[in-house]
Amino acid sequence: MATSVLLVDDHELIRAGLRNGLQATGDITVVGEAASGAEALAVATRVRPDVITLDIQLPDISGLELIAQLKEALPDVALLMLTMFPESEYVFRALDAGASAFLGKESTVLEIASTIRTIAVNPRSFSSPYLAKSSQERSHELLTQQERRILSLLVEGATIKEISDLLFISQATTKTHINHIYAKLKVKNRAQAVASALRLGLVAP
Repeated sequence: MATSVLLVDDHELIRAGLRNGLQATGDITVVGEAASGAEALAVATRVRPDVITLDIQLPDISGLELIAQLKEALPDVALLMLTMFPESEYVFRALDAGASAFLGKESTVLEIASTIRTIAVNPRSFSSPYLAKSSQERSHELLTQQERRILSLLVEGATIKEISDLLFISQATTKTHINHIYAKLKVKNRAQAVASALRLGLVAP
C-alpha cells in the first residue's frame, strides 16, 4: 500500500519538484498540497495523510507552531520538516514540537523518500542528519568548563583520587561533578559517559 503524503510549502516550484520526484518512486502518493498553515490544516484533516512535509517558514504561521495544531488534529501523523535553515536550534525545536524527522531542502528526493518511508512506519522516531552535531553543541553548552575537564580525565581512565589531586578539589566535590555529568549526558556510569563523550565528540579519542 502506498504511503500518502501532504506537501506544505509556500513555494510552488519546490512543491512541484518534490511531488514529481516522490510520485516517481511508485510507493509514495502525494494526496494534497498547501501553501499556508491554514490551508495545510484544512487539507490535512480532509485527506488524513500518513506523512506531512512542512517548511519551517510559512506566510501565516511558523512551521514549528503548525506542528502542534497538526498533531492535535491528527495525533498519528508523521511530520517531516524540510528547511533551508538546518541549524541546531531548529532541530531541537522541531523535536520538542513533535516532528518525526528534519531534513535540509538540499536533500535528494531519494533521501526524502527514504525518510518518509521510515517515519510512516514509526512517526515517533525522530531522525535528522544534523542531530548528532546538535547534540554535541547542546552537551557543550550544558557542561561547565570544570565538568569538561573531569570528563576528559574520565576518558583517560583517571580515578576519582587522581582527578581530585589534579584539579585541587576534594573527592566529594569530584563525585558531585561526575554525578552532574552523568545526569546531563543521560548516562548511568563511567563507561556510558566515556562512550557518549567519544560518540558526541566532546573529547578527543
